Amino acid sequence: MDFAFIASNAGFGEWLVMLAVVLVVAGPKRLPTIARELGRYYAKFRRVAEGFKRELFEIDETMRRTEAAAEKGAKDFFVIEGNEATAKPALEA
Repeated sequence: MDFAFIASNAGFGEWLVMLAVVLVVAGPKRLPTIARELGRYYAKFRRVAEGFKRELFEIDETMRRTEAAAEKGAKDFFVIEGNEATAKPALEA
């Protein structure tokens, strides 16, 4: 089950019940340690997600530049008339 789904749909009462269950299961002495560990894992998850998102944007930008360069090259090489494309004649020196 997705945590974001649970967090977005849980109200104050549900959070109180979850906290009580964690308190009973883990005990009051271990609760601060567990909270710190959860915070560390959450921060690590956020860093990894941001890195992944940044990589996707870089790939997208590279693809756009490559597509634009290929389109420019095609326009330089082909004559497009309607739905037909023919190669431009070679320039004579």
